[in-house]
Amino acid sequence: MRRTITLLLLVLAAPAFAQSGEEKTVQTFVEDFLMRLGDHKFDTLDADFTPKALIVVARQQPSGEWTNSYLTGEEWLAALKKNPNPTTFREPIANVKVTIDSQQLAHMRADFQVVRDGAVLFSGVDQFTLVRDGSRWKIAVVAYTTIPAAR
Repeated sequence: MRRTITLLLLVLAAPAFAQSGEEKTVQTFVEDFLMRLGDHKFDTLDADFTPKALIVVARQQPSGEWTNSYLTGEEWLAALKKNPNPTTFREPIANVKVTIDSQQLAHMRADFQVVRDGAVLFSGVDQFTLVRDGSRWKIAVVAYTTIPAAR
């Protein structure tokens, strides 16, 4: 009886947010993508996208109004590559939630901050939809909000 209660307590105390191996693989893939993005290794990002991938951004303006933009992955990468002086940044994520359906479709939601030279420029929520392509994951949709940092 005592052993049953102990096992029950261990099961109930186990963290609900523990990730499976494949969920951790998805999170690691996205974190690696964000690291290369922040280091402006744009040529390495092409292979991470599906054909016709979509980038959706909801930006809060200083006035408090919101604007939305919609680009294909190709258009977004082309715009990044045109910048002659990209600035290195980091985009740490937190409160990560990953779901995987039928081992083929994954969704990752995470809070983020964009940090440059130790200062937070803006924060928001990242949402990635990924699809399995052969043995690896690829990004089909990136949708995120950006909220300017309080100054």
